[in-house]
Amino acid sequence: WGINAAISQTVIYNEPFDNPESGWAHENNLTKAEIKNSTLLLENKSTDQAAWQLANSGLSNTDSLDFDIEAHITLKKTVSDNATFGIAWGVYNDYSNYRVFRISGNSQTQIYHYYNNNYEYQKAWSVSNAVSKQGVVNHFKIQKRANITQFFLNGQLIYSTGDNDYFGYQLGFILDGGVQIAAEDLIVTEYRRKINIAEGFDPKIQLVALPSHINTTEYQEVSPVISADGNLLFFARKDSPNNVDGPNDDIWYSTKNAMGDWNTAKNIGKPLNNKSFNFVISISPDNNSLLIGNTYNPDGSIKGQGVSQSKKSFKGFEVPKELNIEDYINNNEYVAYFLTNDNEHILMAVERPEGKGQKDLYVSHLKPSGAWTKPETLGQTINTTEDEINPFLSSDGKTLYFASNGHYGYGYYDIFVSKRIGSKWNEWSTPQNLGPVINTPSSELSIFLTAKADKAYVARGGDLFVIDNTIKQDPVVLVKGKVYDQKTQKPMSADIEYYNLSSNHKLGTALSDPITGDYSIILPYGQAYSFMANKKAYYAITQNIDLKHLTEYQEVERDLYLNPIEKGEIIRLNNIFFESGQYNLLPESFSELDRLIHILQSNPKMSIAIQGHTDAVGTDANNLTLSEQRAASVKKYLIEKGIDSARLSSKGFGETHFIADNNTEISKQKNRRVEFQILEM
Repeated sequence: WGINAAISQTVIYNEPFDNPESGWAHENNLTKAEIKNSTLLLENKSTDQAAWQLANSGLSNTDSLDFDIEAHITLKKTVSDNATFGIAWGVYNDYSNYRVFRISGNSQTQIYHYYNNNYEYQKAWSVSNAVSKQGVVNHFKIQKRANITQFFLNGQLIYSTGDNDYFGYQLGFILDGGVQIAAEDLIVTEYRRKINIAEGFDPKIQLVALPSHINTTEYQEVSPVISADGNLLFFARKDSPNNVDGPNDDIWYSTKNAMGDWNTAKNIGKPLNNKSFNFVISISPDNNSLLIGNTYNPDGSIKGQGVSQSKKSFKGFEVPKELNIEDYINNNEYVAYFLTNDNEHILMAVERPEGKGQKDLYVSHLKPSGAWTKPETLGQTINTTEDEINPFLSSDGKTLYFASNGHYGYGYYDIFVSKRIGSKWNEWSTPQNLGPVINTPSSELSIFLTAKADKAYVARGGDLFVIDNTIKQDPVVLVKGKVYDQKTQKPMSADIEYYNLSSNHKLGTALSDPITGDYSIILPYGQAYSFMANKKAYYAITQNIDLKHLTEYQEVERDLYLNPIEKGEIIRLNNIFFESGQYNLLPESFSELDRLIHILQSNPKMSIAIQGHTDAVGTDANNLTLSEQRAASVKKYLIEKGIDSARLSSKGFGETHFIADNNTEISKQKNRRVEFQILEM
């Protein structure tokens, strides 16, 4: 899924050193250069100065064009084994900015960049078996493709960088005092840029700045994080006097009003904001849990680097608690994280000893203990020798966005997208560039999408923007609702869990708001799900939804109820399934009944009466018999699983206890039910 720009190449500079009048041959106090037998013999006559021999390469507009620089050079004479020679390239006329790729007589290589009176040693001197001995030719090759520049010596990769700086026009040779070299050629080949642009890229889409009560002129707004429903935005504001503890980065937020417009941003305050650089990493679909950068002391003060989670209480978001990741290592100054919508997996950008180089993307999984597993790599398709940072996994659980300067891009960092293949975390499609509207010659560092995946939020130049997303996602359903106490009908705080209905495999968790009872979960297409609220001393009335044939994004409202486990309570078993007109339990029923078994085992004095009910379709006698058989099937399953039959009774009521009319299929479904009444506790 993707397209490549067409590739063409043109040799824009080709010097075979076969013409003594070409301008390369000359002599002065420092350098002697002569052309013999299609070879440039270049000698530095000094003992303590570097000599240069340069020409205009013809390279221009290197932000949009790629190139190769090649030369074959032989060391002919040297006064010292550690004397050096090589290619100087990207040289400005005043020598204020240039790059050097050189080797020494004692088989070492070095790459550096001189700029602003400073030497940046991208590759320090180190021994390489790629260096040819004196008298044997060395093939130098500098290859730039998009933002990636690679250095080869005799076909061996010496160094790779994602640096995408502008380059000067001049290139040629540099050699130490007392060194003589023979250059056979100097060739520059220009290529049309080759960037793998994502399928669906639309050059007409535009970034739209968020309003001035979010984007300020005085301060920088960065790191946007949008809620699943698109109505809540977190971001970091730098150095505002309204920040909690003076000039630093604080977490701010804005909500949408009834008209869909953003309200004036507010500082979220303590305990999330303190004297550190505070920022939200990701938000759960229910908006009741935040992944926060850094770690906190119990009083809300800064503890150190790491990652924490804050959950909403009656008083607001709590002091973030540090997450415990097994064998956590990061040998880099920076780090990035993302918590997936199911709250089961953390993606991270860290530099580990087993990585490919600099920061790579890894994933850790939640363990039953609440800790997180040792990070495992997302694999070589995603990770490069350069930086991969700021992962974002879309709501479909398959579409990964991240920033990198190790894949072909337009700038120093670009944003890329890749699709997860199957269920493994280390198998991904080839990353694709989001294209030149989002990506620029500068650095684009992160992106955040709504659950619908129609809108994406990015930061650029200290402001926040929204843009239409054109990358195809698999459809999902955003399930919203409230959690109620079935008996009192009051909203309540509870854990939310959702499962694969067929396998009963737990897929994710959420929280409900402690004040309003609001919850949200995101369910990808392709499966049938069961979901419920959980709280101690309550029995969950489960819900189910079939998304096997979902074709587009939907939002569904489903309230969840918790029945107190008390004598006299009648509790509906929602996820009990039979074939039409039959009484044999379908396998999808087992997870519901296993939860009931757990309650009975946890309450050994508890006894229940199982009750079967039908709708009005069919005869009264047949419905009474069917309801009795279905109730008996449930009782039989519980007994076979070890529950004492003395604690169980069953009865069918047929059509005699309707809880809804029978005019619609939905109301009929409500009447077709199995319940149990708690007789003793």
